[in-house]
Formats: sequence, C-alpha cells, structure tokens
Amino acid sequence: MAHHLTTLPSGDEVGFSATGDPLAQRLVLLCLPTPGAGMFDPDPVVTNRWGVHVVALDRPGYGATPPGSGSGQGTGEGEGGRSRGSIQDRADDLAAWLRSSQGDARQSGATVFGAAGVVGWGTGGMVALALAARHPDLVDRVAAFQTAAPHGLSFDPSLQAVAPFGPEALGIPADDPLLERPGLRNRLDRMLEEAGLQGSAGVELDRQALADHSWARELGAIRAEVRLIYADDLSQVDRYDGHWYRRRIRSSKVVRVSSGGALAIATEWDRILSFVAPDHGGLSEQTRLG
Repeated sequence: MAHHLTTLPSGDEVGFSATGDPLAQRLVLLCLPTPGAGMFDPDPVVTNRWGVHVVALDRPGYGATPPGSGSGQGTGEGEGGRSRGSIQDRADDLAAWLRSSQGDARQSGATVFGAAGVVGWGTGGMVALALAARHPDLVDRVAAFQTAAPHGLSFDPSLQAVAPFGPEALGIPADDPLLERPGLRNRLDRMLEEAGLQGSAGVELDRQALADHSWARELGAIRAEVRLIYADDLSQVDRYDGHWYRRRIRSSKVVRVSSGGALAIATEWDRILSFVAPDHGGLSEQTRLG
C-alpha cells in the first residue's frame, strides 16, 4: 500500500494509508494494534467489492508519523491533568483528520462522508472507543476486535514486543495455519515492517499511553452502536474483557467467534464490514462489481 503524509490542522504530519474504493460514500477508519502501521487489509477481495473506503493513520512513532507528532504529544500534562500522548490524544487526532477531510470535501465538491464506521484491533480498539466517546457526532458504528479491558489481568502494556516485529508480537504463532491464506502473511508482515521503521518508538509511546486509564472513564458517553468481538480460542484476551466494556457502553454487544485467534479479523472481515458499513455503503451491486 502506498504511504502518504497528511497534515492535521495542528500542523503535525501523520502517516496516512487507504484501501478500498476512494469514491465510496462510506468511510471506515481502521485503528491498528500494538505494534501496527501502514495499512493491513484483512481481506482485499472483500474490501474491494464492499463499497467502502478504509483509512488508517499511523500513531506517533509508527510508520511515517514522527514520534513528536499528534495533538498533545510531548512532556507534561494535558487536558484534565492526564498525561500527554494519551489514548484521548490519538482519538482527537482521528477526529481532527475527519473534520478536516469533511471540510476539504465540501470546498472541492467531492463526496462528503457522513458519520464514519471505525474498526479497532487490540489496542486500536481503545482508540476507536475513545473516538466514539469524545466525538459522538463523527462516529456511528464501532467494531472493537480483541480489545483488552484496561484494568484486567489479561492486559499488561509492559509486555509489548520490541522491533523488529514478528507475528508473535500480535499473539499469532509463526506456524498459524491461517497465515497460509493467500496473501495474508505478506500483508501482516508489511504492517509489522511499517510498525518497526522507527525502531520501538511507537511501542514505547503506546506503552506510555496505555498506562493511563483515564480514557475509560468516558466510555459512558458513547452513542454509536458497538460490537465487541472476541475469538474463543485466544486465551490472552477473551469475552470477559468484552463484558467489562459491555457494562460501561449501553449500546454495545459482545460477539464471540469460535476460532481464528488474532487472525479472526481476517476470517470474519465480511461480518465486520457488514456491521461498520451496512448495505455496502449504499452502493449498488452493479457499481461495486462493475
């Protein structure tokens, strides 16, 4: 996937990647896990025929985004006394990009996206939920996949891996048979390679952000529909983490997947898109497949 740089209204530059149909009316933000950068398309065959435009922004220290980029990044404290470079800051970066993109589209006469769908994988699910909580006008559906509860025993940000990253950093055994699906290993390796372009800078910044749980106090503000998706055969994170979120997010449901582990995001991608981009983004079958 081609990597681009985009500039937020704050003046910070962030890495930007996209896949799917750029002319589609339905936008889906993809928030990648720790570690993760660039674009990971779980199933390009599904994505390209769905009628959706999928966009991912690199968090600071990953891919093309410098460690010092992003709202509030740096030393000291941010809004409400929380540490800077927090989960909230990452959510606010996404919100700033969304608002700026909508403004540019209106001025140019291009397609103006309405509220977006968001998919968050692992720690990216925390960013996705924080975005929905802090900017409810921008998000109408969130699918959080294998997202641990911040206070749970199953989650320890100090255990994150160091570069260079392999699939084990995501809880995926190197011999997982699902990696033999056409192109899947290559797409995953590309995401992990992008994640390590700046060494372990991104993981270190994620570790600092994940140590601050203040973002979780805002979960009750979420109005978007939320699906909390967990694979039963992945022991590190499970549906009990989902129930922790379910008790705090009124519009959420826990969805159990019987198999696939961390790679269930690929095997279940059509079901995930059917939730965050219902009715194929409003595009007819002839338009999508033509």
